[in-house]
Amino acid sequence: MLTVSKEFNVCVWRNVIHFMFKGTLIVTYNSHLLDSCMSTHLLVFSFLTLFLVQEEAPSKVFGVPLSHLRKTGLMRQGLPLALTHLVGFLEKHGLSTCGLFRVGGTVLRQYELRKCFDRGGFPKMNVEDVHSSAYVLKHFLRTLPGGLIPEPFMIELLKVFKMFRLSKRHKAVKKILDTIPEENYNILCLLTFFLSRVAAASHANRMTTTNLSIEFGPIIFHVPQGPTKLEEEEMCISFTEYMLDNLRHLLPNIYPQASAINTAGDAVSEAEEDFTPKKCVQQVLLAETSSKPAKIGRLGRLRRRFLHFWQKFGSRNGRCKVEPSGAGDVQ
Repeated sequence: MLTVSKEFNVCVWRNVIHFMFKGTLIVTYNSHLLDSCMSTHLLVFSFLTLFLVQEEAPSKVFGVPLSHLRKTGLMRQGLPLALTHLVGFLEKHGLSTCGLFRVGGTVLRQYELRKCFDRGGFPKMNVEDVHSSAYVLKHFLRTLPGGLIPEPFMIELLKVFKMFRLSKRHKAVKKILDTIPEENYNILCLLTFFLSRVAAASHANRMTTTNLSIEFGPIIFHVPQGPTKLEEEEMCISFTEYMLDNLRHLLPNIYPQASAINTAGDAVSEAEEDFTPKKCVQQVLLAETSSKPAKIGRLGRLRRRFLHFWQKFGSRNGRCKVEPSGAGDVQ
């Protein structure tokens, strides 16, 4: 998209208003045929202007690295706040929506939601915003630099996916997934288990794991341009479907089990609820559910040394051994 300055934007819109006013006078004076032609020209000119005019400030949420979100305070517990906001809203109001993630909603509403997130806010959304918010979620993943699963890991995953049979594939794939960057890993866990909940309601939304993999396969993996791009994208779609069908063998469920899920027959009583940053953080508690070892502080290291010493002391004196706590249990 062409980048233009603020002064140019003001100039363009001034010309548009002048053109519309002048055109209206001419059309009023002349025949209805000119009125039809002028309306067509105004419509085309308005669309061209919308494509030329870009946001005045650079995006703070979309199309930026995860490290940028972390530095600017737009992440909590390894997850972008905008993403948890969208997932929480869609889980509450979108699981029973037919064609979820296939219908894009309105362009204007998509722009408003993105603009609000870029300003550091959390837009108020109602049930009419389901399709628009679903598109914004996809847009966040699509514009993530390097993709949610970076290319080196994508190559290894597809290689293992083609080589190993199902009996050995789980272990090999899980080993690779555990090595991707931590923030990408957290988002992948949140996204895939949310999509599994969408697929569980496929009787209402018509989005099975096959349909979801078609939508999200090319988004999770950013396949580079080349002669084998289409073939690799098809492989990514197949791998995404395999991953959604075998989540419990591949990824830990960091998605909150206690969160409320609206079924097809539930009434939306909180359609206009405002998701605050605090509520977004409460939705995902990585410290309680992440399968990766938690970081150990100074007190944890001292406790481990004490237990190790006591174990040796007890073995020398014929006492019972004391099993040290796991790394994840040390606060």
